[in-house]
Amino acid sequence: MKIDYEYLSRIRRAVALYTKRKTSNILDGDFHSVHRGRSMEFDDLKEYAYGDDVHDIDWKSSSRMGSVLVRRYMTDRRHNVMFICDRGSKMLGDTSKGVSKKDLMLMTFGTLSYIVGRNGADYALSYAGDKNATVSYFKSGTDHLERLLYDYEKYIGTDTGVSLTDTIREILDTVHRRMIIFLLTDPEGLAQLDAGLVKSITGKHDLCIFNIDDAYLTGDFVYDNEISRYERFFLSHSKALHDEEVRQRKEIIDSSSNICKQFRACLTTIASEEEIIESTILLLERYRNGYYG
Repeated sequence: MKIDYEYLSRIRRAVALYTKRKTSNILDGDFHSVHRGRSMEFDDLKEYAYGDDVHDIDWKSSSRMGSVLVRRYMTDRRHNVMFICDRGSKMLGDTSKGVSKKDLMLMTFGTLSYIVGRNGADYALSYAGDKNATVSYFKSGTDHLERLLYDYEKYIGTDTGVSLTDTIREILDTVHRRMIIFLLTDPEGLAQLDAGLVKSITGKHDLCIFNIDDAYLTGDFVYDNEISRYERFFLSHSKALHDEEVRQRKEIIDSSSNICKQFRACLTTIASEEEIIESTILLLERYRNGYYG
């Protein structure tokens, strides 16, 4: 997959990213208010977290307190954005608009990460590995983006024994910093998100969920990836099957939306590349104004 950076540079000006979390690590307002660089004015100490600069470790204080502590400075206020992306053979299918789910997932992640990086944030990528979650360092820049894209592309279409929920829980247990979490999944992944898991995320972090739409099992030329053949006509054109599938999808979206409303998270669905920017703008505006779900 080739990322068009001219396209990304055009659309990043149309989006301002916001966060509602009022903490020392996540600032109020949009990403344009984030200060870059480092002041010599010392602010405070915090416990070392995965991805922190080892040069900021205060060894004397760490020895005295019995834990590894790092220095923070007044202008060291970059947002930390974590992308948690789904994977599996299910990504080899299409959306309801006939777009490759794999390509749409990669383009959505690429677009969002480019935007947050250009707006002064550090970002990391996590997805299910063979035995546990794969987690990158928090960095920014096009080199970092390209490396993450190509690494993720190698595994996005293959199955693993590590579930999406396992990946999320591992991130929450191992990354001890406040984050804006962008969760990229599909209807199958949404169905795995229960109220307890979403609550555990939003208790400390900001959460925005991007649902990559899935093709229906009914219609013309329906191809089943699991059995590697086109579906039989009497099944692919069954009205009863289509109505049941529509009902189940609505149930998943409604349930996920209600959970998001309850625990202050936002959800949107994307079915084509043209929808990425508009859906992102609407989602972040809703989040900024407290219209969750």
